[in-house]
Amino acid sequence: MEHHEIYERQGSMAMANIFEQMSRSVSGMSKNASEASNLRKKIAYERERIQEVMQEIGELYYESQEKELAKLKELCADIDDRKRRIQSMRLELQQMKGKRVCPGCGMQFDEKYQFAFCGKCGAKLDDPITDED
Repeated sequence: MEHHEIYERQGSMAMANIFEQMSRSVSGMSKNASEASNLRKKIAYERERIQEVMQEIGELYYESQEKELAKLKELCADIDDRKRRIQSMRLELQQMKGKRVCPGCGMQFDEKYQFAFCGKCGAKLDDPITDED
């Protein structure tokens, strides 16, 4: 085999490796975008359900005044649970974007912020996202 054939073969192998890496990168970005879209849809669903529950609370209160206090508390707890799920999904979205979000106050920090606690409220932050993760 001549030298130019060896160089051509090595060059084509290098190009194949580059294309494979690019394909993996695009596939990863597509998966990430799909997951983010799915989370946004879930957040929208939870918000719609909160509005429905609030309407139900208003109707129930109007119709029964204080007779149905236990049911009103149950509905309010449902709203609180949905708001917590929305917050959790928002945190997940921010982490997908490479941000760290304080669980206490919602403050956002980029990858340069390396402290373990929030600079605003003092809550413990998740470990920074690194390239090794």
